[in-house]
Amino acid sequence: MKIISITNGIFLGFLLGCYSLHKNVVSQPNKVARSEEIQLSKAQIQLLKALGLRIAVPSYVPLGFKLEKVEAELEQNIRVGGISYRIIYKKYEPDSRKTFCFAIEATNGGIGDLPMGKRSYPVHSPVLGKSSLEYGIYGNASKTTFLGNWLGSNKGPFYRFVGADVVSSLSRCNNISFQEAVRISESLHYLP
Repeated sequence: MKIISITNGIFLGFLLGCYSLHKNVVSQPNKVARSEEIQLSKAQIQLLKALGLRIAVPSYVPLGFKLEKVEAELEQNIRVGGISYRIIYKKYEPDSRKTFCFAIEATNGGIGDLPMGKRSYPVHSPVLGKSSLEYGIYGNASKTTFLGNWLGSNKGPFYRFVGADVVSSLSRCNNISFQEAVRISESLHYLP
């Protein structure tokens, strides 16, 4: 996997040229004013729109979290979900010296159901439908974490909540509570 950071001025041309590569991750850090710490920047929105997927973001993000970055992945094998993005949020609590994180992930296909976790929490999104948030060991995690079953219509795109350590960009941080994770999942809505 090739990870690339791109400045606002050149990312779109680069992104459109990535379709010929096997797999790429395009990363766009969030550099916005303090009052807009959880909102996507114009450059990040352009990046996501260039993928051709509808952009879904949470309308609820717990206090203190900041949008850290947006990752976009492209693969040649569209049959198994070749286009995806991840919006990553993090929060550092100085008192406990802990970092908390989560992401919202989207893909155009190649999804399946998750194995049941140790616990399962219902998710009822007014925009994206019903699903569940699972608490178990998923992805890169060596300890229990949260991962949402996919939300969205049968034809996609599909969206889900991703907890700490599931993917490398969410390593070395802690999970939020299941109540907050469900609330974030249920608040997902499309950007105009």
